[in-house]
Amino acid sequence: MGMSRQNNAQFAIEFIVLIAFMFLIFVGVIAIVTSKVLEAQENERQNIAEGIATLAKNEIDLARSVSDGYSRTFNLPNKIEGNSYTIEIIDNRELVVNYIDKEYVLFLQENIVGNVNPGANIITKVDGFVNINP
Repeated sequence: MGMSRQNNAQFAIEFIVLIAFMFLIFVGVIAIVTSKVLEAQENERQNIAEGIATLAKNEIDLARSVSDGYSRTFNLPNKIEGNSYTIEIIDNRELVVNYIDKEYVLFLQENIVGNVNPGANIITKVDGFVNINP
């Protein structure tokens, strides 16, 4: 009888240790999956900010490459996936997009005047200068 009780106690301890070990592995896997999901969301936000900046820069580059008298209206989305963002040109040199917690900066050529906004934008080229929303 004494041996059977000892085996049962041994088995119970081993079972508890096994359950604890499996729980730790489960928590570790969940932590890894969660960090990968957060990293993917962060990369997506960075790509969205980069995409908006590239869209605006392509319009500016197009206006720079054509002759004087060019005029065009282009649209940037008002919101992306329900989130608002800011876009601005600083010192006529830097195109800066802020989307949620991400910032993306593109450097522009000379002779840019004005600022870009979400929504409709008018871009013209006069006397060699690209004017945005004059």
